[in-house]
Amino acid sequence: MPDLIPDINTTRLANGVTIISCSLPVAHSTSLGVWILNGGRHQTPAQTGYAHLLEHMLFKGTNTRSALGLARRFEAMGGQVNAHTGRELTALHGLVPKQHIYELLQLFVDMLINPRFDEADLTIEREVVLQEMAMIADTPEEAIEETAVERAWPDHPLGWPILGHEAVIENATGAALHAYLRELLTGGRLWIVAAGAVDHTSLVQECAALAHLPAGGAPATSVPDFKAGRDHARHDLTQSHLVWAMHAPALTDNAHYPALVVANHLLGGGASSRLFQEIREQRGLAYSIQSRLDLYADSGLWMIQTACEPERADECRRAVEDTLLKLMRDGPAPDELEISRDHLRASMLIAEDDPEECMERLAREAIYLQQHLPMEARLAQLTAVTPQDIKDVLTHAWAQTLHLEWSPK
Repeated sequence: MPDLIPDINTTRLANGVTIISCSLPVAHSTSLGVWILNGGRHQTPAQTGYAHLLEHMLFKGTNTRSALGLARRFEAMGGQVNAHTGRELTALHGLVPKQHIYELLQLFVDMLINPRFDEADLTIEREVVLQEMAMIADTPEEAIEETAVERAWPDHPLGWPILGHEAVIENATGAALHAYLRELLTGGRLWIVAAGAVDHTSLVQECAALAHLPAGGAPATSVPDFKAGRDHARHDLTQSHLVWAMHAPALTDNAHYPALVVANHLLGGGASSRLFQEIREQRGLAYSIQSRLDLYADSGLWMIQTACEPERADECRRAVEDTLLKLMRDGPAPDELEISRDHLRASMLIAEDDPEECMERLAREAIYLQQHLPMEARLAQLTAVTPQDIKDVLTHAWAQTLHLEWSPK
């Protein structure tokens, strides 16, 4: 099979800024992302939540553009413009018609280099973030998940809440945020990635203002220690909420990543998965159950989450754990394994037609792997996964597990 996206170009500026483009010949739109190696794990206790608050404040205007002016330009492009902050990465990103791609880039660059950081705006955004915190606290599925991450990685920045702590947000100042941005905005922590209708030479030229940033990478980080255990608490709830957080390999662990992805799909990745069939279809214990991977540069979590009637919580817990242990002990049947591999292979092929999916994949490959694997190589990795590989990654994960259960008072 020929590589489906052969036209990947990379330019690295002298200060470390990396510019990546992938031309999709039939595309009429372009997905652009400005990726910063900065997230919750790069903060001190006194900065907890700054990465996320900074994302909000970047959209509040620049020295030459108001927040409303930015919003109007983004909407006039007719596409989708947004941002997100995670535990390791922050991204400003958008999908726009091809004629607007360089204007979008210039707006993002202006937001980063010339942010306004007005104190009146900060007062408003503090309240917005505090309301976001309250919304999570009122959403049991999100609250218990956040608690699980904190318990799994206690006293480590990777486990701190992305939104931060209320006292830190309330005391944040525009000057403190500006100093925080200046410290993190270095060439070695910045990637400009575009996929779709894009010309690489023009993209590099439009990044000229970024060439003046200082060089330098992210500060060194420590690997978090995983803390296993079980905890049962009571809250003002209607259902019982259950979460299993298992230790998982890092995103950079090429030896185990393909098997981990296949095992996750077999366990809870779709309508034919073991957990969905057992918990919902066969027993009617829950409306939904999910299994997903949260993987980072040096660590990872494998999360299983569901909610059920309180009187059936013990049955649900046993059913989830028995299902996992059975797959770990026996491995998947050959046809079951092939269905999962077929689904994942198809998903990868379909994603190549989506500029946003392609842009994000290229960004994460560049940041974490420092290479772009051809499609045939990625498909071959899935094909090579064996039943024993599935048993091995499950055994490794289950050996370190944190289980939380929240029940009604």
